[in-house]
Amino acid sequence: VLGGFCSVLSLPGDPRGVKAFIHTPETPQAQRKPSKPSMRKAMLPFLLAAAASADTRKLTNPCLSAPFAALPFCNASLTIDQRSRDAVGRMSLTEKIDALGTEQGPTPSLGLGKYDWWSEATSGVANGAHGADGFHTHFAYPVTTGMAFNRSLWRVTGEAIGREARALMNAGKAYSTLWTPVVNLARDPRWGRNVEVPGEDPFLTGEYASSFISGLQNKQGGFLQASACCKHFVANELEKTTQLDGEEYDRRHDNAQVTERDLLDSYLPPFEACVRAGVSGLMCSYNSLNGVPACASKELLDTAKSWGFDGYVTSDCDADRNVYNTHKYAATRAEAVRDVLTAGTDVDCGEFVTRHASKALAEGLVDEALIDERLVNLFKVRLRLGHFDLSFDNKKPRGPLDMIPESVVCSKAHVQTSYEGVAQSATLYKNDGALPLRRVETLLVSGPTANISQVLASYYGPRDVCGGAYPGLVDAVREAGRVDVVYEQDLDRAVAAASTVDAVVLALGTDLNYAREGRDAPSIRLPADQLRLVEEVAAAARKPITVVLLTATPLDITALKANDKVGAIAHLGQPSVAVVGFSDLLYGRRSFAGRAVQTVYPAAYEDAISIADFNMRPGPSVFARPDCAMKNVSRCPRGVNPGRTYRFYEGKAVVPFGFGLSYTTFRYALRVVGATSFVVDVTNTGSMASDDVVLLFLVPPNAGADGVALKNLVAFDRVHVGVNATVSVALSVPSTVFAKKGAYRVEAGVRGDSRVGFDAATVFVRGGGVV
Repeated sequence: VLGGFCSVLSLPGDPRGVKAFIHTPETPQAQRKPSKPSMRKAMLPFLLAAAASADTRKLTNPCLSAPFAALPFCNASLTIDQRSRDAVGRMSLTEKIDALGTEQGPTPSLGLGKYDWWSEATSGVANGAHGADGFHTHFAYPVTTGMAFNRSLWRVTGEAIGREARALMNAGKAYSTLWTPVVNLARDPRWGRNVEVPGEDPFLTGEYASSFISGLQNKQGGFLQASACCKHFVANELEKTTQLDGEEYDRRHDNAQVTERDLLDSYLPPFEACVRAGVSGLMCSYNSLNGVPACASKELLDTAKSWGFDGYVTSDCDADRNVYNTHKYAATRAEAVRDVLTAGTDVDCGEFVTRHASKALAEGLVDEALIDERLVNLFKVRLRLGHFDLSFDNKKPRGPLDMIPESVVCSKAHVQTSYEGVAQSATLYKNDGALPLRRVETLLVSGPTANISQVLASYYGPRDVCGGAYPGLVDAVREAGRVDVVYEQDLDRAVAAASTVDAVVLALGTDLNYAREGRDAPSIRLPADQLRLVEEVAAAARKPITVVLLTATPLDITALKANDKVGAIAHLGQPSVAVVGFSDLLYGRRSFAGRAVQTVYPAAYEDAISIADFNMRPGPSVFARPDCAMKNVSRCPRGVNPGRTYRFYEGKAVVPFGFGLSYTTFRYALRVVGATSFVVDVTNTGSMASDDVVLLFLVPPNAGADGVALKNLVAFDRVHVGVNATVSVALSVPSTVFAKKGAYRVEAGVRGDSRVGFDAATVFVRGGGVV
């Protein structure tokens, strides 16, 4: 959700200044989601954000006082299902209909005040469309932290976010149902929301989700710390583009055509991993899936139940309305209400269901019993959160969650976790000795993302933060290295300065004008003005320069890799808190150890295949080539899908999935110890202690033929290895990798090829284990 947008990269001044360095399409108007008058614009303040502290969301537990304390729904000895059904049974029909919406008003029959199910927390407690009432720590976005390949980092990040949410709820400043994480795949480099996901691989995404959820929900004293909600279920990886086959495609109209094979081995596994991790919420998506709107698809939502899902389902905001308005799936609004309630959608993020449920009841399309079932799911989650058992009062605690004080927000521990999220994730794509910077007294910093001090992704907010404004890259490298930093945004002055300094760092990338929720990236080509900046500054510099990429869109950096005057290329993910941990890497106080989570394709990729083509596997496309300029699109040649992600892409990647360099060197030895168990001995043969990420890929029989994946990531771990030390890393291939009845995965019992290395293209050691 975007509550508003300001192009922080477009600064006044010389026309050859920062504007010339970055391609910025027209600035969009502020967007709102959904169109509810009572919902205010979404704002996510940055690192340690502060705002008003009005007690507007204080929860009260009706079970702590008469007459409700004696009622069955307050009886902790009963099951959650029994208590939930008793509560729903006491509500009036008017109260029940109101409770089907995101903003649930007071429920006098139960002694409940208002409750809002919508709170965002992709990188910190954002409180959805309501702004952030109270401090919170901001963490790097998943596109960055995914590069760490570190389950413990993901877990402690989720735990910190959940803990701050509970603390703010105790203080009456937040609610505890958080609509995070996003577990769609970065299946296309142009997708506008790549910033919110940990990568393109379903196994990696599932592992991220499992770790993050376990930390965020973190059951204590019998209750969930907070509720996680995996979104967007399913095949939602398209925003809005005009590059497609004739008519404009967007997520509210899109009918994603997905094969059963792609669903089972790519799109669904991350959501199944969420359910296995005990997630308490799912969000159905805007799009239709093979002709049926996701929020009206009983088959889809029943699939989650078949995995063991026992939580609530919310629509994406206004997705229920789209069943009638944009998808034209239902003939009337009342029928659309029937369709979503029958499918299993419990909460309508919007007002569509609450407005039209009465008509659906009057026409006999739904009955009160169906509404009751939807509400039972909601109350079960609130019971799991302790809303009918805890006090939400630090002074009168009834459990450990009540005792979480507001002082945990912005705590040193959480800020350190935020720092680690960057320091562990930054990824080095090239290094010809330019890094780390040593014996540098003067440093030139330039480029369009060099001095950004605002969050540049969804749910962002103002620059002001508690403790002072967050430093941009310029201030971060100045303070960390104690060097004389020359900051130039004018091209001519930057070129002139390059010949006078000891080192040069150019910060390139993209902002929300380029790709965001609601807009897909127009291109994966490095903007021409940014390339010009690199070429002219590098040519003038006394020695090879360093390029820092701040972007969630994997841009084609072929020219940078080939330029001998570009000595190093580092990727930090989306501009955000990402620079906070970068300075220690820049100056060599610790080593890079991140790995790429998105394949960087050559620019020609975007000309061959439409983003609206959801096929993962290579082959002919039904969509026109995106580079066709004919007005009569029917005459355009059809595109050809070269394969999506490292698992199916048949071309040569600019940067392969899993690639990442270090300041030290490693030697690997693979030992097969069981049918699905391996040990990798990692020896640090360099001169610097460092973390290392070990990735295990399974190359299935007939890889690349008949739609079989070229390779699959099946296990990984991150370890710290001292100089001349050897660490043995045990890797086990989980059973979920192998085929189940009706699934398209590796068949158990056949001989495959196991490969260990630091990317999906380079193989250090091969072992032929029977898998």
